[in-house]
Order: sequence, then C-alpha cells, then structure tokens
Amino acid sequence: MSKEVIKGSALLLILATGIVLQKLGIIDLSGLVSWIESYSHRWWAPVVLVSLMIILYAFALPGSTLMLAAGVMYPPLWATGWSLLGGVLGGLAAYYLVRFLSADAVRRYADSALFNVLKQHAGFLLLSALRMLPGFPHSVINYSAGILRVPRLVFVASSALGHAVKAFVYTSAVYHATHIESEEDAFSMQTLWPLVAMSALLVMGYVARKRLFTRGTGP
Repeated sequence: MSKEVIKGSALLLILATGIVLQKLGIIDLSGLVSWIESYSHRWWAPVVLVSLMIILYAFALPGSTLMLAAGVMYPPLWATGWSLLGGVLGGLAAYYLVRFLSADAVRRYADSALFNVLKQHAGFLLLSALRMLPGFPHSVINYSAGILRVPRLVFVASSALGHAVKAFVYTSAVYHATHIESEEDAFSMQTLWPLVAMSALLVMGYVARKRLFTRGTGP
C-alpha cells in the first residue's frame, strides 16, 4: 500500500477518533477552533492561504495539506473555493515552471509509472480522476502535464474539477469534525458523509493506482 494512501487512512482515523472523543466529552476543540477562526475573518488570511498553496504546488511540495487548515478556518464551500483557487494557480505555476527546468524535470519524472501513464493517456477525464483520488501526487501530474505540453484549457479544466471534488470532501470532513456542538451533531449525516466519501476515495485511489502503475510499467 502506498505511503499516500496510508497517510490518507491515518487522517480518516484521526478525524473519526476526534468525533468520538468530542462526543464522549474527553476532548474539547472549541477553544482551538475559535482561535483559528479568529484569523479567518482578517482580509489577509485567504490571501496568505492561497499564496502558500501556490508556492507549495509550484515547487512540488504538499500544498494539499493546507486544505485541512482551510477546512478548520472556513465552512466547506468557502474552504473549497480557496483550495480550488490555490490548487489551480499552483498547478499552472508548476506547469509553466517546468518549461524552464525541462531537462531536470524530465530526468526526475521520466521513470515514473504515473508519467508513463500520462504520456499515453493524458486527457481531461484521466487528469480529473487522478486529481480527486488520494494517493496521486499533484506534483507529478503538474510537472508531467507541463513536460508533455497538455493543452492549457484541458489542464486547467481538469485541475478545477479534480481539486473541487477532493477539496469539498476533505474540507467538509475537517470542518464538521471540528465543529461538533452536540451528540446529535457527532453522528449526523452532515458529519459522517464526508468520512464515508473520503473512505470511498481512498479505496478507489488505491485500486486505480495499482492498475495504472502496473499498466504504466508494463511492456
């Protein structure tokens, strides 16, 4: 099992455990959440959040981890919007950056199974699917798309769709897990559906990763 899927499973377990512990009254995150949210109303907070995402994505660093911060700071729709903006702009930054670093980027990613898959099948549907599934590094997708000269419109559209779906599921899970006010909230569909959706994405991502990587390294 890939490290990315293990990390995603760990996040899912942490969120589920947090819901149970809050329901039992063992922990209370309301103070911490309130403190974090106090900064979300500052005009510069989303600017900093999106800017950090762009920088991390551009230089092949895990910008998607900031989705979790967005999920604590803002309701799901707002958090999804900021994550979507940071993801698409960061992806474009990486897409264009690779044109200046083509030789190094090719050497770094040419032997990647995912690069080989993208080289053969890069298109809107595949890129969208890979974006939204856990376990597929955005850096490889962004850099490979730049190296392969995937049409900009296809790249932007698939990035937007993939980031939107993934961000909405992740930020919804984090937001509802950290905003439990009663026992009914802890086990409501509003709280549980993101965890179920995240579990489904993890399973789909693991299966798709194995199949695509096997195909990408095949003869």
